[in-house]
Amino acid sequence: MSQRSLSETVLENLALSLLSGILLALPFLMPALWWLHYIALVPWIVLITRAEARSSWLYFLVGAYTFLIMALGALSIFHKAVPFAVAALYAPFLIPFAIVLRAVYRQLRWPLTLLVPVVWVSTEWLRLHFSLGEMAFFPLGSSQFNRTTLIQVADLTGVYGVSFLVAGVNGIVVDVWRLIRAKHHAYTVAAFASFGALWLAVLAYGRTREHAVRLVPGPRIAIVQPNTTHYRDLRRAFETYELQASFTRATVRPGSADIVAWPENAIGQPLGDDPRYMQGLKQLAHEEGAYLLVGGYAWADSQPPAGHLHTSAYYVSPQGAIVGRYDKIHMIPYSEYMPFSGWPGRMGAALARALLGYTAVGIPGAEVVRFAIRSDSGGGQLQFAVPICFEVSSSGFARTAAAHGADFLVNITSEGLLGPPMYVHMVAQSTMRAVENRIAVVRVANNGLSGFIDPVGRAHLIPGQGGGGRWLFREAGMRVERVPVTVAAKATFYTRHGDWLAYCCIGLTFVLLGVAALRMRSSAISAPGTDSRP
Repeated sequence: MSQRSLSETVLENLALSLLSGILLALPFLMPALWWLHYIALVPWIVLITRAEARSSWLYFLVGAYTFLIMALGALSIFHKAVPFAVAALYAPFLIPFAIVLRAVYRQLRWPLTLLVPVVWVSTEWLRLHFSLGEMAFFPLGSSQFNRTTLIQVADLTGVYGVSFLVAGVNGIVVDVWRLIRAKHHAYTVAAFASFGALWLAVLAYGRTREHAVRLVPGPRIAIVQPNTTHYRDLRRAFETYELQASFTRATVRPGSADIVAWPENAIGQPLGDDPRYMQGLKQLAHEEGAYLLVGGYAWADSQPPAGHLHTSAYYVSPQGAIVGRYDKIHMIPYSEYMPFSGWPGRMGAALARALLGYTAVGIPGAEVVRFAIRSDSGGGQLQFAVPICFEVSSSGFARTAAAHGADFLVNITSEGLLGPPMYVHMVAQSTMRAVENRIAVVRVANNGLSGFIDPVGRAHLIPGQGGGGRWLFREAGMRVERVPVTVAAKATFYTRHGDWLAYCCIGLTFVLLGVAALRMRSSAISAPGTDSRP
């Protein structure tokens, strides 16, 4: 191969990898481009499965890194280098897709319509569950959150069922292209027919479930989005608290709500450190005649040593007593807690100080806590759990809460200045959790997008935030609404059985790798000139 042709090949491989990375990121940045995910993986698939592409995983890594830098661009508010640093941590978790798909396809040559969704879901599950801090961001299927009929299958499969369908379409595109070029497996047409039948079945199921889920009005919740910035400075933090209290009094009519919910970190220090907080909350709860759900901090009761904090949600009764507290379990590495000890921990702390300006002192809570509320509309005593901020991206949190009797979730969050793409992605994650478990998700943000998502996945945001296809952000607002609760709710198949589809894909992937290894060994033994004697 000439030097010129080698250079052209390298550039073509890089172009394919970068194109997929960009196409994969765009729907997470601009939700209206959700349809791009049906072709986003095509350049990667072509790169991975072409015979002449050596070290394809290295080219693939460039595209994976590009995808994450773009998708995590909002983190640049901390420091311009943060998206690059975080992408470097998480991009390697995408590499197994390239390695496994290439190994299987080169030996078996089976239709990509079948191979791509199986391998993608296997490796997506690994990425979401074993990356640092279990940062379950950007599953492929979450971009389809506004395709209400399609996502109903999530109550069987979780978000992985939607990812399976989207990834499979990418495989079909490559198979069709190779079919046109007469480079196809004998069973390609059969694969098309099978996958098409699966799509029709999923859409029929979705249409049925949309109309079958029966809802009744639950307790009244006032979600208060004050459009404030939460500060670490104690003086400014108290001023922010006073602004939130004033905004609540001005917008929430006394007696109109059973629960008044404030965002995460609405109180910027441990609640007991300043008596003015509890005095103010007691007075506000009495005036409103409602429970208060308030984000704040708490000193950790356990060792490691003093100085460590929980990020917490406090539940205050109408009489002004704290009747419950939940401490955040899934924390963000470096921003909220330090993931390593020893010299890696010291290096991480130094890097955090350089990029974020502080060293995290948080430690996680121990369990999912449920709070009780009585509904005066006939729902009786109901329970809810409170995922804090990005915890709503954890399917495990929502499943645990639903399996133990939670009738809905209240996601208090302080997404701050992260920007519209992250706000919308968290709405997408909330939508998937609602459908997976058939429980409503209430979002309460300091700014961004706040509102109610019903168990069918339909969003009812603070007026003006999503009307007419427009997304408005960083607006103060309040909405009082009854939480929709599923009639005679039973745990969904997904709530009971979890990520069974991902486990099946992982098992099938190992089978495919085993068959590919046997095929490769058989080819090596039967190759001309090979001495098969021991």
